[in-house]
Amino acid sequence: MVISHLILSHLLADYILQTNWLAARKGQFSARRIQSWDGLLLHGIIVWMVSMAALPRYLDVLWPYITALAIVHILQDATKVWTGPRIELQSIIPYSLDQGLHFLAIFAFQGLVAPLIQPAPSALELRLVMLAASLIALTRMYEVSWWANWLDMIPYMNRWRLWGYLERSAMFLLSAADLWWLAPLGVLPRLYAAWRRGQPIWHQKHGMAELLLGMVFSVILGFAI
Repeated sequence: MVISHLILSHLLADYILQTNWLAARKGQFSARRIQSWDGLLLHGIIVWMVSMAALPRYLDVLWPYITALAIVHILQDATKVWTGPRIELQSIIPYSLDQGLHFLAIFAFQGLVAPLIQPAPSALELRLVMLAASLIALTRMYEVSWWANWLDMIPYMNRWRLWGYLERSAMFLLSAADLWWLAPLGVLPRLYAAWRRGQPIWHQKHGMAELLLGMVFSVILGFAI
């Protein structure tokens, strides 16, 4: 299976290597302005390069499929950006649909190339790649998902960034080690620190929802690993 490698490359390209400038440039896309394709094309090239780097052993047979996957990624992003202002939907809907389609494309890719993957990645390699992907999902992807849908959460997520990274990673690792029953304790340090600073999380709009969803997401991801 190479799904894990492509999920890692997708998360790297979308959440680590995509700068604020690039995200804003993609948002300027218009079907009537050819020059506004540059942001989408640059992002697509990054997706392509990272995906190629994630699968070096199989490039001789997979490069056409990886190239096609990158093109699909560009078209999916273009569709989201172009339709966004034209269809009045809460931002979480197009955002979630866009990410869901990216992952669906990765699974379709696996179905197409499965007979070409020889030898298959080792169990250790798959675990390491999924561990890296999970840590990106628990940190950058998690906070950007809040930013993308609730702008008022940006100051809050920035203020508690390191705390959130550490607590979600700890809960994930505990769950992966079959110590899920200890995982909820991971939120206590941030709750205490917020209370000591006179900024209780339960007074922040969406604060407790962010904390609880982070706990659930971390535990489920730990079980999956």
